[in-house]
Amino acid sequence: MLLAACASQPSIHLPVSNAARSTFESTDVVLPIRQSEIYVFVPMATAGAGFGLVGALVDISVDSARTSKAETAVTPLRNAMVDYSFDNALQSELKGSLAQVAWLHAGNFGVTHDISNDGLGKALAASKASSVLFVIADYRLSNDGEVMYVTLQAALMPNNDKTRALIPGKRDDKTPVALVNALYRNRFIFEAHVSGTGDRDKNIAEWSANNGAAARAALTMAAKKLVPMLVDDVQRAEGDIAPPANAAQVPNSTPSEVVECNIAPSEAQCGKTAVLLSQDQDGQVLRFKDGSLKYFKTGNF
Repeated sequence: MLLAACASQPSIHLPVSNAARSTFESTDVVLPIRQSEIYVFVPMATAGAGFGLVGALVDISVDSARTSKAETAVTPLRNAMVDYSFDNALQSELKGSLAQVAWLHAGNFGVTHDISNDGLGKALAASKASSVLFVIADYRLSNDGEVMYVTLQAALMPNNDKTRALIPGKRDDKTPVALVNALYRNRFIFEAHVSGTGDRDKNIAEWSANNGAAARAALTMAAKKLVPMLVDDVQRAEGDIAPPANAAQVPNSTPSEVVECNIAPSEAQCGKTAVLLSQDQDGQVLRFKDGSLKYFKTGNF
C-alpha cells in the first residue's frame, strides 16, 4: 500500500491539520512489518524488457539468480541475529514516544506481517478507535551489503464518520487504507554504513561479526532515532515546514539515491539537495523537498 510507486500517488508528506487535532478520541497503532529477518535489496535488471516476452523471461531468470546469491550471502547475518527482534525494539520505542502526543490518545499497539491492502483494511475495520496510525517498517542491506537501511512509512487513517469527514481530498471508498485517505503521512529513513570493501560477502561479514553486533546496534539505533523524528513530525504545526534559519543545504550524495531510485522512481530524491535540520553525536537529520526525513549515521559501525 504505502511502498508502491505510481504516477497518481499523492505527495509523501501530509501534516495533520490544525482542525483535526481535537477530533481524535483514540488511536490504535499498527506496525506492519513484512519480514522477520533482514534481506539484501537487489535492483531488478531491465535491459531485456523491450524485447518482448523472451527478453522479459531472460531478465526474470537473471534477477532470480542474483536474488538467490544475495539470499545465500546474507545467511550468516541472519544466523547471527536469530534471537534479535526488530519488531519488539520498534514497538517499545513507539509506545514510549507516542505517549508524548496527548491529542493522539494512542492506545492499543500491535504488529502484523500482512502488509497487503486487504490485510491492513481488515486491521482498520477491526479497530474500535477513531483513527489508526500505521507505521510500515522495512529493514535491509544494500545490494553490495555495505549500507543498512531502515524505512518507516507512517500514515494516520480515519476510522469513524467524524474523522473521515476530515480527509483533505477526494476519498477512496474502495480502499480504506489508500494514502489519499490519510490525515497524516510521511516517510522516514535511517542509513548506516560499515567500512565497505566493495565485496558483498566481506561487508556482510562485518555486519555479522561478534554475533551481529554492528547490525544489532544499527537496528536498535534506527528505532531510537526514527521514532522521535516521527513523533516530532506528527506534532509539527500545519504549514510549519520552514527549516531553521541556520540550516545548511547538503547534497544527497549518499548511496541511498540508487536504492530510492530503484524502489520508487516517481518519488526518488536522486540528485536533489536536502536541508540539514539538526545533528547529534551519532549523525544528521536531513529533510528533503518532499518533506520526507532521513537520519544519516556518520562514521561506520
